[in-house]
Amino acid sequence: MDKLDVLRNIRAARRAHVLWVQRAKSLVNGLPVTKEQIPLEVTTCEFGQWFYCDGQILLSIFTEDAVKKVEEKHKSLHDIYMRIFKIYFSTASQSFFEKLLKYKKEVSETERDIALKELERLEIVSSELISYLNIIEKKLNTIDEETFSKFI
Repeated sequence: MDKLDVLRNIRAARRAHVLWVQRAKSLVNGLPVTKEQIPLEVTTCEFGQWFYCDGQILLSIFTEDAVKKVEEKHKSLHDIYMRIFKIYFSTASQSFFEKLLKYKKEVSETERDIALKELERLEIVSSELISYLNIIEKKLNTIDEETFSKFI
């Protein structure tokens, strides 16, 4: 893997992350989203699959906190989303038929207000994660190919 590959992978991971956040927004805004479209686990979303596989190369390149901050923010995003998920996909009040078809439950006004507040937190943490990715990408761009190859 060369530097260009790593940069491409960072950009693809960023796009996947943005899409994940957009789906969470769609869910809260009442658009049809299934629970499978927004993975709950940090290792099953597209960003997490990159970060915990190819993204680990960043740990060998950078000694500063940016990479660790990306991981912290990513975990935090999933924690926040879990609270949103429980509001929209809790099956306690659903009929057998609704559970079988994986319908979202009807959400009360109070639950929607809670979800909107959680979504605000999700967007803030998402911005922070993207900021750390941008820092990493900028620093990676300053490394020449020869120096980069020593890390691989």
